[in-house]
Amino acid sequence: MSTAINILIVENDILLATNIKLSLEKEGIGIAGIASNLENAVELMKRCDVDLALIDIELDGPEDGIITASELVRIKWIPIIYITGNTPLVIGDRIKRTFPAAFLQKPIRMKELQVQIEIALHNFNEGNLPSPSKIETEHIFLPTVNGLVSVKINEILYVKAERINAQLFLTQTESKRLHQNNGSAVLAFVNKGRIASRLPSQFFELSRSFLVNLSHVTRIDGATLYLQAHSIPIPDGRRKALLERLTVVKNS
Repeated sequence: MSTAINILIVENDILLATNIKLSLEKEGIGIAGIASNLENAVELMKRCDVDLALIDIELDGPEDGIITASELVRIKWIPIIYITGNTPLVIGDRIKRTFPAAFLQKPIRMKELQVQIEIALHNFNEGNLPSPSKIETEHIFLPTVNGLVSVKINEILYVKAERINAQLFLTQTESKRLHQNNGSAVLAFVNKGRIASRLPSQFFELSRSFLVNLSHVTRIDGATLYLQAHSIPIPDGRRKALLERLTVVKNS
């Protein structure tokens, strides 16, 4: 296989990653680098010419291999081969949305890995893998005091403008996952408008200050909108537009 091919290895087991690297290099396959988490993988993806990513599904940290794959293909559309130690392998919707080229079960058989890489690249170059436009991500990555933080989009209740920054108020489940104290908001070092441009149509701009997730609206009482335990004032002139975005059953 040509040395022009470069593989990115995303694996937190450094011994396994090194063994894969050495084995592939013996076969003339180039290695773009080894990453142990999403942040390192994204850095390598932006810096190096990567043709295929080999990703362990079970990575350390809040972002697993599936999230990592989703972010990598947003940077460059490449084939993904997953590694997993789970038996039996459960292929859920999250995995399917990344359109993997192959799966490999641990322990890795190096000859099989080489064959799967060759097949994946062949299918990719022949146009037999779906286009990147079909890739959807469940998360948004935001710059915070703790670096880039992965937030589940569907778990965002609303976004509040905070001058040049923005506060994201989350469900209790997501707050716990991110270890937010007492359900406190996540402060993102980016303005509300930039965040709004990356969110799906279920988010509604209630005002210049508030962007709300209509999926979490629990009640509308007069000029007040309720999202779970949170209440937000509805500005004059925005109630009609809000109701038009919701499925409302009117009394006769």
